[in-house]
Amino acid sequence: MAEKVIMPKAGMAMETGTIIKWLKEVGDKVEYGEPILEIETDKTSMQVEAMNDGYLLSKLYEAGAEVPVVTTIGYIGEKGETPPAGDAPAAPKAASAPEAKEETKEAAPAVEEKKPASFATGGKLRATPAAKRIAREKGIDLASIDTNGQPVKARDLDGASAKVKATPLAKRLAEQNGVDISSVAGSGYGGKVKKDDVLAAVAAPAAATQAASEEDVLMPLNGMRKTIAKRMLESHNNVPPVTLNTQADVTGLFALRKQINDISDTKVSFNDLVVKACAVALREFPNINASYTEEGVLYKKDINIGIAVALDDGLIVPVLRNADKYSLQTLAAASKDMAGRAREGKLLPDEYTGGTFTVSNLGMFGIQSFDPIINMPEACILGVCAITDQLVMEEDGSIKNHKKMGFSLTFDHRCVDGASGAKFLQRVVQLMENPLGMLI
Repeated sequence: MAEKVIMPKAGMAMETGTIIKWLKEVGDKVEYGEPILEIETDKTSMQVEAMNDGYLLSKLYEAGAEVPVVTTIGYIGEKGETPPAGDAPAAPKAASAPEAKEETKEAAPAVEEKKPASFATGGKLRATPAAKRIAREKGIDLASIDTNGQPVKARDLDGASAKVKATPLAKRLAEQNGVDISSVAGSGYGGKVKKDDVLAAVAAPAAATQAASEEDVLMPLNGMRKTIAKRMLESHNNVPPVTLNTQADVTGLFALRKQINDISDTKVSFNDLVVKACAVALREFPNINASYTEEGVLYKKDINIGIAVALDDGLIVPVLRNADKYSLQTLAAASKDMAGRAREGKLLPDEYTGGTFTVSNLGMFGIQSFDPIINMPEACILGVCAITDQLVMEEDGSIKNHKKMGFSLTFDHRCVDGASGAKFLQRVVQLMENPLGMLI
């Protein structure tokens, strides 16, 4: 019996998902747990896995379609099985041919499908070894070469267009913006076209046109950017924020981090050390690990720290659950893994929800102070700033160079007072300046 493939509900707030690409074609064999398509939610992109073995019988929606959650988008069943006909797409899908007028409803004569002339009788492609090698190296589809029934030879490939290698998101962006993806230079492995390459191709002529005509250029918002805009506006309108700025002397931390990385296979970043310090401090200051509600202040029992990761088209915050229970090396490995999968669009829905505190690092851009916006419904967010060199007078009167790291803590003044925020931030600074306190 055919089983439904549905648009998953990846999170309580998700209402629709957009199909980026089907990874399987109708008739392909699929196995339980095997990815069969990629979708985009308002948070990130993800793969949908098959829930049973069989063959892909039908695809009810094509790439680019925005589909409500838990809607049937395809069927998997036995080979040759006819999928149910009662689940026709209710939402808009790929454009269909207009209905014929009454006087022209006669069926059009069937058009015989013609195979390229390079196929021999029986459907086997004929090509010389040299032609196959060139096609493989240049990514040329041999089946597209018309040789009038003769085997494809190397000289037949002169001027042939290579098959463009591109990510699904890059292809979709190119189609949406009318960009010929074959003309885009890919920056990925083997010349693969990535999203940034397409966006650069879109921006270049747009900028040139704007400079020439002095007209504005409108770039449509994608799902993630719309969600970010909505959430940031809600936070700005509903939360009375206060931001405190300070610095920590991390001169000693530099030397300790080097020692740790010299003897450990897992490399520790300064951001990992900040997250570790926050995890320790949050256990000591439960009023910071909280949320404001109309009924009262909700103090969270678990310390789940969100680590902001910048993507090409937005921002996502994977959550390190029970961060206070991690060793530094384990925390560093988990953080690196989540950030990598976030950039690849492979995070699971519960890996970017449920945070109780967020760390946002702009230090790599040389930012020395900023006002991070609270990630509702959390009460606080810590901005991590650049490490700068500063001359400091020692007790003996000598002047030495010290490393100073800036911190910007924004808190919800409805549930966190200024003194409480200051004490928490002071504790984070103490842990950064005396790191053995958080490592032992």
